[in-house]
Amino acid sequence: MSNRRTNSPVRQKRVNSQKMPPSGSTNRTTKRRKPQQPMSRSERQRRKIRRSFRRKVAGRIAFLIMTFSAAFLAVTIFFKIDTIRATATEHYTEQEIIEAIEVKTGDNLFTFRTSSLEKRLLEKFPYLASVSVTRSLPSTLVIETKDSVPAAAISLSGGGYYLIDENGKMLEQSTNIPEGVPSVTGVSIVDGSAGQYIDVKNNKKAEILVSLTKALKEHSMIENVNFINVSALTDVRIGYLGRLDVRLGQADNINEKLKMLVHIVENELSPSDIQTIYLEDAVTVYCPPTTLEKFQQSAMPISDVNSPEIT
Repeated sequence: MSNRRTNSPVRQKRVNSQKMPPSGSTNRTTKRRKPQQPMSRSERQRRKIRRSFRRKVAGRIAFLIMTFSAAFLAVTIFFKIDTIRATATEHYTEQEIIEAIEVKTGDNLFTFRTSSLEKRLLEKFPYLASVSVTRSLPSTLVIETKDSVPAAAISLSGGGYYLIDENGKMLEQSTNIPEGVPSVTGVSIVDGSAGQYIDVKNNKKAEILVSLTKALKEHSMIENVNFINVSALTDVRIGYLGRLDVRLGQADNINEKLKMLVHIVENELSPSDIQTIYLEDAVTVYCPPTTLEKFQQSAMPISDVNSPEIT
C-alpha cells in the first residue's frame, strides 16, 4: 500500500489555542477586596452601644404600642356607664340636671371631658353657683351641684327687681324683694337675661356694689344686711341688723372696715342699740345714736345722684 494523503473536501478549521469564555459570561476582571483592617476596641464598644440603644428604642416603642392598644380597648370596651347620680338643689331636680348633660347610661365613662359638662350645666341653669362632675370607677358618673344665694336685689327700670349673687350674676326676676335679701340704691338694670353678669367694667357704682357683696359674703355678713346704697361714690352705706346705719365713706379698705364693724357689734354695742356707725376710717370709728326712721332714710338716694343704668 502506498502512503498517499487523501485530500478531504471539508476544510478543517484551525482551532484557536486560546480557550473561549463560556457563553453568558462577561469579560470582567475580578477586583480583589482589600484586606479589612481590624476594628479598634473603642470602635467595637461604640458599635455595641449603638446596637444596644437600637434594641432599647425598639423595645420601648413596642411597649408603648401595646400600652396604648390595651388602653384603647379598655376605654372602648370597658367602663360603660350604668349609674348617673346628681345632687338636686332648691331650684333644679336631679332629673333636670341629668338630662341637661346629654350623657346616658351605656355611654363610655372616658369619652367626654368633665369640665365641658360642668360648663354646660352652669350655662343652662343660672341659679347654679358651682358644679363638680367626677368619675367613680368602674361605671358611675357623679354630679354635685350647689345653688347660688341671692346677695342683693337691683331694681328693674320697667318695675320689679333682679336678684343677683355676690359676683353680680343675674339669677331671676322678682316682683318684690325676698326676705333677707338687701335692696340696692344707686344701680338699676334696664334689661338682661338670667345667667348674665352686670357690667362692672363700664359702671363704677356697679363695680363697688359687687366688691361690697363679695366682701360681705366672705365675712358671712350678707344675711344681716338690709340695704346697700352706692348712689354716692364717696358715701357708700349699708344697713346692718335692721338698726345700724353703717357709713363706709369711699369703697376702699372694705375688708378692714367690715372687720372693725364686726368687732364693734360684738364688743361695743348692745343688741338694742340703734346707731349710726361712721367707718370712713377703719381705725377711727364714731357711733352716735340714731332712730329707725333715719335708719330707713339712709337707704334713699343721696344728693340727687341718679342711679346709672346697666344694659
